Amino acid sequence: MATLKDIAEKVKVSQSTVSRVLNGDPNLNVSDETRENIVTVACELGYKTVSQRYSKRQGDAGKKASVEEMTESQNLPERRIGIAQMFEMKEQMEDIYYIMLKNRLDEACFEKKWTTVMLYRDEKKRFTKNDDRPIDGLIAIGRFSPEEIQDFHQYTDNIVFLDSSPDDMKYYSIVPNYHLAIREVLQCFEAKGKERIAYLGSVDTLGDDKKLTMDPRYYYYKNTLNNQNRFDESLVIDCEMNSRSSCQKVLEYLDSHTPEEYPDAIFASSDAVAPGLVKALHEREILLPGQIGVITFNNTSFSEFSNPPLSSVEVYMRESVESTVMCMELLWKKNSLPKKIIVPCSLVDRGSV
Repeated sequence: MATLKDIAEKVKVSQSTVSRVLNGDPNLNVSDETRENIVTVACELGYKTVSQRYSKRQGDAGKKASVEEMTESQNLPERRIGIAQMFEMKEQMEDIYYIMLKNRLDEACFEKKWTTVMLYRDEKKRFTKNDDRPIDGLIAIGRFSPEEIQDFHQYTDNIVFLDSSPDDMKYYSIVPNYHLAIREVLQCFEAKGKERIAYLGSVDTLGDDKKLTMDPRYYYYKNTLNNQNRFDESLVIDCEMNSRSSCQKVLEYLDSHTPEEYPDAIFASSDAVAPGLVKALHEREILLPGQIGVITFNNTSFSEFSNPPLSSVEVYMRESVESTVMCMELLWKKNSLPKKIIVPCSLVDRGSV
């Protein structure tokens, strides 16, 4: 039987790190690459965590239940879960939120003893996998076109969408509560006396059917301020969702306005644009948060380890992934009525406002 030491030696990390990753320690700070390597090697070696091998119950009755549970688990057929991602790897490197989401999903599947199978786009941009074995379900991370979704059905009808909802009456889906998130962002700014609040990010992004539509973060930003008669089109900095574009667009904005016209605060609609924003402010010697307050969205390492650290909206990935797993199990139980799960968000305050 594989041990923590076996995995640690192969990945070249400590046994403690291996143990904390495999047991889902939310306070562990390791790179996404290391986390993924540990999970992959553990799967290859057939390692099982303590919680997988034994029940937490104590006493003779607990031991008996543990044996029964282990026997029942051993008799279950192997579950193979396909995973499809909206972004190619190059795009994921610009927005590590989706890398982190996929890693959390790998961990959850590993805990369930499910084997994950990646689906990739071929030269015709159609989703395919590297073997001919069937899969029991498919988890689609992000947004996909109707044609891509149709590709999924050639493999299975048990499909769960994570971070999008293409058809509420047909598919199980899990999405963040964007309305709640933007409300908390604007309330935080207002509590700090910030009146001119700018939006930084793409006004139009890929919708649930992968066609350009108004981004939900921008939608709730605009509508909320409109309802208060405070929306100002001149405070919208429309950029691509990457740091290169955000830096360029923020510099252009600052250079075309006087300091008196600058916003009091900026809501960055994704951590992917945060590095470019911070770089632009530094280049123009604008104090953050002294002159302009900033809040970002997604709360990845981009915001946490920025200089200065940035307040950010926490999108609860672990809870989203757990809901995804639950939905897949409901599909296997032939629960035919789809469910859309909206996961709350909260603001992590790091003093950047």
